[in-house]
Amino acid sequence: MRKNGFVSTALIYTFFIVFLVLMVFLLNNYSSTKNMTDRYRYDIEEELYELSNADINLYTYVWDGTDKEYKYVDYIPTDKTYETNVSYCKNHSNIEFIDGEIKISAKEKEFCYVYFR
Repeated sequence: MRKNGFVSTALIYTFFIVFLVLMVFLLNNYSSTKNMTDRYRYDIEEELYELSNADINLYTYVWDGTDKEYKYVDYIPTDKTYETNVSYCKNHSNIEFIDGEIKISAKEKEFCYVYFR
């Protein structure tokens, strides 16, 4: 080991190599963390975009007591005498009834059927 003044050359090279390895580790860690957060943000934005742009078709049927069958109507009955008898969606999306409102959570094209009696 050659002495170069107060500090040996091997010690200077050792500190330099440790410094370079530490810098490479920190830069790699920072870039992968930034990439991960960008990817999470993109996934969340895409999920919200898909939820807001779903194509939902709602078909409502009301029980007709005179004909003893369900008839298709183009409105949602607001009369308190009607109750939902059966409701389902073809692609198994969630359908909820909250205070007279129908809420459907779908990410794609969906056909939902609600039967009032």
